[in-house]
Amino acid sequence: MKKTLLSVLSILVVAAVLAGCSPNGISSGDKPMRKINVSGEGIVKLEPDIARVNIGVRSQSEDISEAFAENTADAESVIQSLLDMGIEQKDIQTRNFNIYRTENRMPGPEGEAEIVQTYIVENTVAVTVRELDSLGEILTKVIEEGANTINGITFDIEDREAAIEEARSKAIEDAKSQAEAIADAADVELDEIYSISINRDGSFPVARVEAMAEMPMGGGGSVPIAEGQLTVRVTANIAFSIK
Repeated sequence: MKKTLLSVLSILVVAAVLAGCSPNGISSGDKPMRKINVSGEGIVKLEPDIARVNIGVRSQSEDISEAFAENTADAESVIQSLLDMGIEQKDIQTRNFNIYRTENRMPGPEGEAEIVQTYIVENTVAVTVRELDSLGEILTKVIEEGANTINGITFDIEDREAAIEEARSKAIEDAKSQAEAIADAADVELDEIYSISINRDGSFPVARVEAMAEMPMGGGGSVPIAEGQLTVRVTANIAFSIK
């Protein structure tokens, strides 16, 4: 038993000595790397140049054939009006097409509840508008042609990568300026970049328009649209080593 205990103690002593001699050991004498950590921000504000909108036709009837025929006719009118107003075919894409049945309890002739079946047909297309000045006029026209659901309108820029690159350059320059100012105040000299990470956050405004067939359009005026401004934000987290 004593021999076993002595053997275990010997192993522990040898392990401790080896650990002290290793490069990562406490007694290695290595100093921790001196660094300056900074976070720079680059912001680019732009006017949008394209808009995306979902335009739909919703029809309902107790006769499925009637609901389908009405929906098809209105959807074709809507799409043709988009083409007539300069929207290219490649910028019109079917988003969804649904047919389903609902049941409602209605009072019958003798006061008893009667179940009435209604068929609903929905056809929605995603449209990209490249001439923003005509967006309000386009929405007004499709409503006149039978569109009765318009889901959110989102604004964007077609060449987003150029804006991201500009914001990234601004963020890196901001981080470098901060690091130089800190080093100057601390009377130290910057060395190489130790690490760098880039984070991007794009903020895009959304305008929502709900259009129903019964909605009056105010004497023939077009739908008012506020485009707002797009913001592209990039953050650069950089660690500089100190000489």
